[in-house]
Amino acid sequence: MSGVSAGILGGLAAMTASTLTHPVDSLKVRMFLHGEGKSNSAAGMGIVKTIYKNEGIKQGFYRGVTATWLRQALFSTSRFGVNDLLQGMMGKGKGKADINVFKKMVSSAMAGATAACFSCPADLVLVRMQADGKLPVEQRRGYRNVFHGIRSIIKDEGATQLYRGLRPLVVRGCLVTAGQFTTYDVAKKALITRAGFSDGTKTHLLASTMAGTVSTLIVNPLDVVKSRMMQSQSIPKNSAKITPTLMSYTSDLDCVIKTYKYEGVRGFYKGLIPCFMRQCPQVIFMWVIFEQYKSLYDRLTTTA
Repeated sequence: MSGVSAGILGGLAAMTASTLTHPVDSLKVRMFLHGEGKSNSAAGMGIVKTIYKNEGIKQGFYRGVTATWLRQALFSTSRFGVNDLLQGMMGKGKGKADINVFKKMVSSAMAGATAACFSCPADLVLVRMQADGKLPVEQRRGYRNVFHGIRSIIKDEGATQLYRGLRPLVVRGCLVTAGQFTTYDVAKKALITRAGFSDGTKTHLLASTMAGTVSTLIVNPLDVVKSRMMQSQSIPKNSAKITPTLMSYTSDLDCVIKTYKYEGVRGFYKGLIPCFMRQCPQVIFMWVIFEQYKSLYDRLTTTA
């Protein structure tokens, strides 16, 4: 399978998985943004009832689904394709199966960083659409879909703001992709070679569950910073106009400092439960669906 084919199949698998887990992802973002600038403000699961009561299922939990599709089309397609290409190069013609764990981590981290650069604008719009219902009515951005959001940001804030939060997104892309891809490959290989499992759905489920657990613990603090950076709006220096309900950060480091100052370490692990509820099933669905798509692709190309 070529890098292009791996990228397309991986992107389709991730888009399918993200559609299934989008409501939990929306809840996760709301919890990440809860209590900005307030001491010891915990985000309980009661927020689910509040979102449902005030916004309903469609607007509350499926807001921003078009941005999710575009994000995965850009992010996952890129990282699957680049990772496959890099591992093929590192294998020096022997095949990526012979690559050691360190090389797997390097290739997947590089793929994740590359993919993050491609997907940043869609990620920015996704966070803002998911968090819109949290804001007072007069301050809501009201993006109708991902493309309307991108146009609005360019018009109101400038094209450079499409890459607001890029640095934490790149760091996240590196670590989460390395965690997901390397853990899955290593776990799958160990289950087959050491535990006697066959290369089937049961093995894919177990390996992807391990990958999902590892990536959740890695990604939660990064997602908190990324979400807060993207939800905030750039405010010019020496500006007297400050929106009290919307935190502003001058950089991702400023976001880290303010989060720690007001909320402590626990602030970086807000939304851990919904993050796990979203991240783990997302990774499981993505890998299991990818393996099914790959199996179908192999059958079609073999018989063609």
